[in-house]
Amino acid sequence: MSNDFELLFSFDPTGLHDAAKAWRELSNGAHSADTRHRNQVNGPLRHSNWEGEDAKLAFTTLGRTEQILEIVRVESAAVALTLDTVADRISQAQTNLKNAVHRAEEWGLSVGSDGTVSLPPLSKGEQNDPEARTDPERKALATLRGDAQDWINKALADAKEANDQGERALGRLDADILTQPRVFGSTAETATDVKDVAKDLGLAGLDVPDNKDPQKSADWWKSLTPEQQSSYIALYPDKVGQLDGLPATVRDEANRLVLDQQLDALKAGSPRGSGMTYDEYNALQARLVKFKEVLDQHDNAAEDKQLFLLGLDAKAYDGDGKTIIAMGNPDTADHTAVLVPGTGTTIDSTNGNLARVNDMQDAAKKAAKGTIPKVSVVYWLGYDAPEVPVLEANNLSVAWTGRSDDGAEALRQFTQGTRVAQGDHHSHLSVFSHSYGTTLVGAAAAGGNGLGADDIVAIASPGMTVQRADQLHIDPSHFWTGRAADDPIELAAGLTLGDDPMIDRFGGNNFEVDTSGHSGYWDGGKSLDNQGRLIIGRPPTTVPKLHDSPPPPP
Repeated sequence: MSNDFELLFSFDPTGLHDAAKAWRELSNGAHSADTRHRNQVNGPLRHSNWEGEDAKLAFTTLGRTEQILEIVRVESAAVALTLDTVADRISQAQTNLKNAVHRAEEWGLSVGSDGTVSLPPLSKGEQNDPEARTDPERKALATLRGDAQDWINKALADAKEANDQGERALGRLDADILTQPRVFGSTAETATDVKDVAKDLGLAGLDVPDNKDPQKSADWWKSLTPEQQSSYIALYPDKVGQLDGLPATVRDEANRLVLDQQLDALKAGSPRGSGMTYDEYNALQARLVKFKEVLDQHDNAAEDKQLFLLGLDAKAYDGDGKTIIAMGNPDTADHTAVLVPGTGTTIDSTNGNLARVNDMQDAAKKAAKGTIPKVSVVYWLGYDAPEVPVLEANNLSVAWTGRSDDGAEALRQFTQGTRVAQGDHHSHLSVFSHSYGTTLVGAAAAGGNGLGADDIVAIASPGMTVQRADQLHIDPSHFWTGRAADDPIELAAGLTLGDDPMIDRFGGNNFEVDTSGHSGYWDGGKSLDNQGRLIIGRPPTTVPKLHDSPPPPP
């Protein structure tokens, strides 16, 4: 015990904190290098449309380089967290130890170099006096001696526990990460190691908000130092990436790391224990590979065409996955539009929906006439859209409000989080929706405090769960709806999902549509031009509301 007592009493945390700072700088440097590689090497090569066997091999190598940098980043952040945590805990144990020694000395007790607390020695006369040994004051002092010894022992035990926790945690991390990069594992293995490190340190229950209050999440994030923010992104990307109210750049960084980790886990794992069949497992892996390729194609894009991955739930094995992607930064945009898709939309539909997002953004800029506003358009697949074909018995969810009810709160929270992330910069916010997506938007806007949008736009709506536009927590003059003359959705409008928003008694405005079919609204013409006008807050060209007879009495 002698050595432990002296070591703890003279402990200086500076060395550990300095080492942690160096590891954190390495982590940040790896992240910076990864970003530059993606935007200045991988991205430009993909934009060059380089194809063939050499291209495939090159992109595989480039991807491996980025994977190595991600692992360096995460592992280094874990080392830094471990060193800082151990240093802080031993420092606290040292403080407790010194307080115990100080208190013992105040009581007239002595503390030896081995940490043993002793009563003051008896005088020669007292040594031969039995009553002196049983004197009440000396008995009370003996009790205090026991308390002081317990405190010292506890401080030593706490320091040893912190040291042992740190040793176990560091032992999980890859010591060969820089010297032997060709033999270390995947980002998925690293993510597992980091979770185990957190358990070793007793940090599994960190104070990451529960994602129920965007303002609370934003306040928590702002309370962290830049170093802490960097550590949270690297070590807990799955938690940080889902927090509404955080900056889009932060969520994008975290969710891209999650995507890489999940994809690596699928490549290195097997269906066993996953709850999926072999075919389902391979299909999910192929889906995520394709999804990542879509994101990669936009690397090194112009600022307004940059993609921000704001949400990802690729583990929704019982559904088709969820994702939220913004084209252009919604935090800094002058105009922000959110597009909620409808029936049959899955992660596999990402490329097609990003094409719609791109067309909407271009239409908005065209409608601005001379000015060049910053426009962000968000593809929001934050719910489980009904499947197709809809005529099969197990796919009749499209006829009912269950899916829209389930996703309503998530959309409300997202738009609230968008406002929170913008802070004092108040973007013009419009929420667009198509087909069954209008049903979800209706349920979300009608519930709680609504969506907080400046305009709500429903395209090809079968119904919005309500009977009137004024039930959507918005001035009806800022509600807009449109439908092609030959869109078959007209047959379902007003049946099971609420009144047809095109009719006069629903209220609001009908904008002009000159395209054909259920999915032609982004093909150009006035249909797309009017969407561009609405995004920037300009009135579109309109047509009269449809006349409809009053509903039958109840």
